[in-house]
Amino acid sequence: MPLSKLAVLAAGAALLTACEARIGNDAPPVEANASAAGKAEEGRLTVSAPGFNMSVDIPQGIQNQAHMDDDNQLIYPGASFGGIHVQGRPEEHRGEHSGEVELRFTSGDPLERVVAWYRDPARADHFTLESARREGDAVLLAGTGRREGDRFTLRLASRGNGTEGRLLLADRD
Repeated sequence: MPLSKLAVLAAGAALLTACEARIGNDAPPVEANASAAGKAEEGRLTVSAPGFNMSVDIPQGIQNQAHMDDDNQLIYPGASFGGIHVQGRPEEHRGEHSGEVELRFTSGDPLERVVAWYRDPARADHFTLESARREGDAVLLAGTGRREGDRFTLRLASRGNGTEGRLLLADRD
């Protein structure tokens, strides 16, 4: 999902609920190698970019009914929206990627079923999996989306009676 689409989502969410934002000198500095990995908080939309920092509470009703615009079809079907973190980088340190987005979601399905869905060859029209490996109690998948060509990593782990996913998308320059 391109970062521009997430900016629209962020603006819409900010209109729906209270927003805590820092702009300019009030915003903490962003490191050159800043990543969105592990920063999507349950029930929150956060944005961290040079000169801008925003955090928005997402009302529970919206979380339960949220449908993500998922051009690459990387979100497991029927999953519930959890949170989003958008990470920008300083202009002089962008390198290969201009930013990252982490999308957090949950499913009531067991980990094995969710992983099997991602590995199913039927997904090849939407994304290419390049690797899949165990990392502790989680499964880490990596690949490329077909539509935008953006790289992604997906961390899936058992949580309670279901699965939690953390999808990290790297936007290409």
